[in-house]
Amino acid sequence: MIPLIPRFLFVLTRFLIGPVMPLPSTIALIASVFILAIAIALRRSFRYRTIALLSVLAIMLLQSLQPVLLSLNAEVIRPHPFHKGMWSFVSTLFVLDLGLSIVGVLAAICAAAYIGFGKSRMSVTRIFPQFTFLDAPRQVRSVVRDLAGSAGIQAPEVCLVDSGTPSAFTIRSNRRFIVAISIGLLESLDRKEVEACLAHEISHLKNKDFTWRFIATVAKVALFAKPLSYLIEPAVYRAREFLADRTAATLIGGPTALISALSKLGESQSLGISISSEAVCMCHLNGGNGFFRILDKHPDIHARIKALQEMRTS
Repeated sequence: MIPLIPRFLFVLTRFLIGPVMPLPSTIALIASVFILAIAIALRRSFRYRTIALLSVLAIMLLQSLQPVLLSLNAEVIRPHPFHKGMWSFVSTLFVLDLGLSIVGVLAAICAAAYIGFGKSRMSVTRIFPQFTFLDAPRQVRSVVRDLAGSAGIQAPEVCLVDSGTPSAFTIRSNRRFIVAISIGLLESLDRKEVEACLAHEISHLKNKDFTWRFIATVAKVALFAKPLSYLIEPAVYRAREFLADRTAATLIGGPTALISALSKLGESQSLGISISSEAVCMCHLNGGNGFFRILDKHPDIHARIKALQEMRTS
């Protein structure tokens, strides 16, 4: 008979991460968490933070697939050698793990197909039916073209959102990227600040954030029964936003203009759009509050400004 407390800890670990791991996976998980801790401590290592977070998701996914592989008599992952008296307890969870793993994998496949072949191929008017899109001014198109050239990427299309609310975002529509900027943003900021906001959007494309976000989202769907994945996915999104800020500051020769833009827009609200898919890279100005900030995919504006100020003083 397994003592109550060890049994509770065993179930809790299985609930958060997955089936008990073989030694190599345990070592890999510890290494990933160690790298993540270093990246967070350094504060500016957002690329390594992304890699560490996705590594944890990958190991969790590998462990979640363990029941499927065992049911197929696969030897890719060997089961952990439990005490003989513990197998009866472990076996009661096997069928549940197997069912959840199969459902998660199927859901991830469907989510990937929908994002890759559905949402990203919709027209911009279908993605945002509540807004009117206009041709962007020539000056804005020229700025985007110059920034894309500096970033070494193909220039995306540019459109204007007929809204007085200051906002800018990047859309993947009809298999191409579109940078959208609202009339309100052009009216609220000066030329350098508008350029900084556009540089942030171009940075999402340069850093391939659509791909990183896609991987994190699909992994979370596959691990829908593991609560830890609901913390890791938004952490990946936040890391990419911080990295986009840093890349934008590099493109425009320093963080001053972006800090100024964020400070001016700090009290503004975003367009009020909440689309959780890889079709949109939207930079919300305000993240969550208090404890629930860890569930928000967008960092708090004050944290973004602080990170940029540290970049200026470093």
